[in-house]
Amino acid sequence: MSVKRSALHAVTLLLCLLTIAPVAGCAEPESPNIVFLFTDDQRFDALNAVDSVMHTPNLDRLVQRGVRFANAFATLSICSPSRAAVMSGQYGSVNGVTTLGQRLSDASPKLPALLREAGYRTGMMGKWHLGNKPQSIGFDEAIYFMSNGTYYNRKIIRDGEPQTAPGYIDDYMADRSVEFIERAARDSKPFFLWFCTQLPHMDHRHDWPAQPQYLDLYDPAKLCVPPTWDDDLSTKPPYLKNARSRTQALSYGYDKKPNIQRHRQRYQAAISQADEAIGRVIDAIDRLKLTERTVFIVMGDNGWMIGDHGFTSKVLAYEPSMRVPMIITAPGIKPGVDEHLVLNIDLTPTMLDFAGVSAPDLMHGKSLMPLLRGNSAGWRDAFVYEAPTPCLGSHPIYAARNQRWKLIQTYDPKQPDRITYRELYDLENDPDEMNNRADDPDASAIVKELAARIAAHRKTYPTSTP
Repeated sequence: MSVKRSALHAVTLLLCLLTIAPVAGCAEPESPNIVFLFTDDQRFDALNAVDSVMHTPNLDRLVQRGVRFANAFATLSICSPSRAAVMSGQYGSVNGVTTLGQRLSDASPKLPALLREAGYRTGMMGKWHLGNKPQSIGFDEAIYFMSNGTYYNRKIIRDGEPQTAPGYIDDYMADRSVEFIERAARDSKPFFLWFCTQLPHMDHRHDWPAQPQYLDLYDPAKLCVPPTWDDDLSTKPPYLKNARSRTQALSYGYDKKPNIQRHRQRYQAAISQADEAIGRVIDAIDRLKLTERTVFIVMGDNGWMIGDHGFTSKVLAYEPSMRVPMIITAPGIKPGVDEHLVLNIDLTPTMLDFAGVSAPDLMHGKSLMPLLRGNSAGWRDAFVYEAPTPCLGSHPIYAARNQRWKLIQTYDPKQPDRITYRELYDLENDPDEMNNRADDPDASAIVKELAARIAAHRKTYPTSTP
């Protein structure tokens, strides 16, 4: 497949020609390096820029350098589908990944392969959670571990062979990422690094065993408990009272505030420990004087509920589950905060745009480049969230969200077209999603509008699963 250079390079060349500083000449601009930092289960507010309690100094460095997208979302809030979404720029109903461990469709675009064809050296370090092997979709190098497991002395795959990584897994993978960057810096090619942390995902024992120095950053007695922690679920789908999200939370003791605070301490400590590993990669870029030629993109794969509505985990279409941190830094990009609705599937065409590669028409996401340049004309005013395959105890879910309203439709697992429950939330006046207005006559017009958006999505992107 041939790739077309986008207008990005022409614009960059023009800027070079118009620069105020005197220059002897202006060569064809090089494609920037791209570093994608994918954290695991980091909710949107688990960042110092959003919650000052958080200790994330290295992510904060990127916030200060770049654009933080305050309304960023996963199109399906769970590990494998979110990874497939960024790899392909497509919804899971099309790329074939709507639950854990599935294989990315052969027909779907594959970001690393497109970048490699455009001349990039491609490397993947950290967590892998797709049925395809990394090398089969375009990574030149891959050192990875599968799915979830221990934070320390983790089993990994390196050079195609199983090994044990000594020590803390994210430090190990950060160091391997730095080695990849150092090798790439000696080459004439630009590089693309995909670095996925394990943390703050729970380990295989359903705990966050962060090191003591990170636990000491947070006093559990001073940590806030979600205002919805004791939600009786009377306005939510009835099945949720006995679903895994609630029963697992009760097994953690979430019916008592101190237990939620203790878990919040451990979760936040894990994020701070991951932040330290991420700092090694940022430091390497700075040390090698690559900052002015490198794009950083940070995103959480999905959110995480810690007592929100009395729940744990993800998948469900509530804000703490589906909303994620997203940061982009790049040379020439003015730092700031953007409030537009952006999605994980937007990152794929965005990275291709930075590389000067035209995004395939098969992609559903939109390049964020216009927003990064301050041009929001024609940007989406709503989007659809889909979780068509029951996962972690969920029933099939579709939701439509705009800046103010969210409609959630739950479906019968055995009758995929039958809606069993509707929820409508006015996020402007009810950000905690407690007042279900789906049956409110005054809200009937917005229910109709968002339901039509979901129906159109299901028709456009049908799936073989409910």
